[in-house]
Amino acid sequence: MTGTARLGYAINQWKPNFDDFTRREQHVRALKVIAACGFTGIELRAGTGRWDPLGRPASIAANYGSAAAFIQLLRQIGIEAVCSWYFDPGEPIGEELSPGRSVLDAADHKAIAESVKPFTEFLALSGGSRLVVRPLPSAWQTGELGAGALATAADGWNQVGAATAGLGVRVSLHADCLSAAADASALDALLEDTDPALVGLTLDTAELTLAGLDPVAVYRRHRDRVDHVHLKDTHHVDEAGERLRPHAEAAMLQAGGARGIDRWFCECGTPGGLVDFPALLHELRADHYPGWLVFESEQTPNPARSVMLNGWYARQVLRL
Repeated sequence: MTGTARLGYAINQWKPNFDDFTRREQHVRALKVIAACGFTGIELRAGTGRWDPLGRPASIAANYGSAAAFIQLLRQIGIEAVCSWYFDPGEPIGEELSPGRSVLDAADHKAIAESVKPFTEFLALSGGSRLVVRPLPSAWQTGELGAGALATAADGWNQVGAATAGLGVRVSLHADCLSAAADASALDALLEDTDPALVGLTLDTAELTLAGLDPVAVYRRHRDRVDHVHLKDTHHVDEAGERLRPHAEAAMLQAGGARGIDRWFCECGTPGGLVDFPALLHELRADHYPGWLVFESEQTPNPARSVMLNGWYARQVLRL
């Protein structure tokens, strides 16, 4: 990391309910807060339907006239780029009449590679460079995966990476706390079987911590593959293995699990947070990390306040 790091923000926390973030004036307000707090990029999340107007490039064009018009608006506000887009192939896509696809099924690989093209083209147009993907379904759905299944998934991501590379967009694997990829051996295997020229790794500090992995140790082990970073904190580690139980998305993350946790994730620098951000930033600086640092604040009751707190921590503590 040389000079001033590129700071981005994931805008997904502005839409905790399906109808809370549908109007242009709400988007503009959120983008202005992000820019005012010192962030120059945004990360979007793939979604479907009219209730997710920033979820697909076609939806953005329908709401703003064109992708170029939206990008022009971003730059007028002070946002330089849509730096990245998060995509989970397992989620339904109404526009494609798809109930979801699995990277564990080789027959789905071609369709997944086709499905990401609009996002890749939009990223290239907006100055972005990372298609952040969920590499494996939830662990409770897959059970323990053998070498063959992991090799199949890796081949799928190699195909997607080859499809996006021509536009200068790189696929980056994001192991969220529920994913079967949030396991040291599975992550090692995926990275071993994917092409380093096509597929990188997104390091998510809180997701790894919640899954019982040390993000600093993961970075040290895979530093040559980390090409994108998500920064958020957590007070919790899933020592009871709730992430592995059926329907963990609802039972654990939404309903709070057996401990009744109101919020699994919090802003960077929150007292009692478990992530050692200074240690991670020391490693990134030593390696001259050139990518984006994307802050997140999922499950926040007040998105604007969370952006302000993360912006303060980035500037005043991490000195970014």
